[in-house]
Amino acid sequence: MEEPTRPPVVATLPRTLYLETTNRCDSKCQTCIRTFQTLEPPKDLTLAELKGIVEQFPVLDRVILHGIGEPLLNRELFEMIAYLKARGATVLFNSDAITLTPKRAGQLIESGLDEFRVSMDAATREMFAKVRGVDQFDRVVGNVEHLVELQRRLERQTPRVSLWFTAMKANLDELPAFVRLAARVGVPEVYVQRLVFYGQGLAVQEQSLHGAVREREQCLIEEAEGLARASGIAFKASGLTAPLASLKGTELGRRPWSGCQRPWTLSYVTANGNVLPCCISPWTAKDYRGAVLGNAFTQDFSAIWNGERYQQFRKDFETDIPPDPCRGCGLLWSI
Repeated sequence: MEEPTRPPVVATLPRTLYLETTNRCDSKCQTCIRTFQTLEPPKDLTLAELKGIVEQFPVLDRVILHGIGEPLLNRELFEMIAYLKARGATVLFNSDAITLTPKRAGQLIESGLDEFRVSMDAATREMFAKVRGVDQFDRVVGNVEHLVELQRRLERQTPRVSLWFTAMKANLDELPAFVRLAARVGVPEVYVQRLVFYGQGLAVQEQSLHGAVREREQCLIEEAEGLARASGIAFKASGLTAPLASLKGTELGRRPWSGCQRPWTLSYVTANGNVLPCCISPWTAKDYRGAVLGNAFTQDFSAIWNGERYQQFRKDFETDIPPDPCRGCGLLWSI
């Protein structure tokens, strides 16, 4: 049966927005495009720029303050969070937690942030250095422990802290120990994230587990799941699914990217104001400039959202030949 075609024009602005607070970083992750390529000039989003964008949206349910870069490096981050919370949005971001000093941990709690997601990808110092590109494992663990302990002392439930693990062949042996680490430091959630590969560092197809989970990998995932259950830790995958299901993938027919709703429901703005269709675009687009749909610093967002480029992107998405950034979604990695 033919799938119904979604319209190129969307009546309302998205209620989910990714805002890249900085494209600077203090890690050199071997899975990150930023380590190997410079896509845009170095820049921190300012509070004034963020307000100029956000005030154009009648409603924002969810704002994600990460992109290519480490959000904690932005000096106005806590003011941004407080401003967005005053507007009623759920606010979250991924972080390497390297600069999460005791003072900043307190500011993070007081800002009202809903979720703090710590990207670690390893349970040992050696693997952390191999994947994350810096020797900061002990510091990150200590920073997270302090944040969790401070929340306990203050009797605060937010931000909800979670540890994130980009699963690949190089590090999957450490997944059970990663769950044990979460239990030891008092973190209640562990997420397994897909590897999006683009051909550099560890982000290569040979490292991918998507659709390539064998008996050994399945046993490791099931062991981690059992440890999480015994420790009372939520064990999940990005995309609101279970880790094993996410890595095994699902059969989506001849148009595997078509299950994605992002072109109609959310948008991503870089620290330089460039509007992209989603946060995966910088990793997957062969023609990065061609993936830019407008600039939120120089154009009204409503004009971008239903402008010629966005409309064409949505039209192409509904054909048998997807837009450049979407070519591998659902087929080479999870949607």
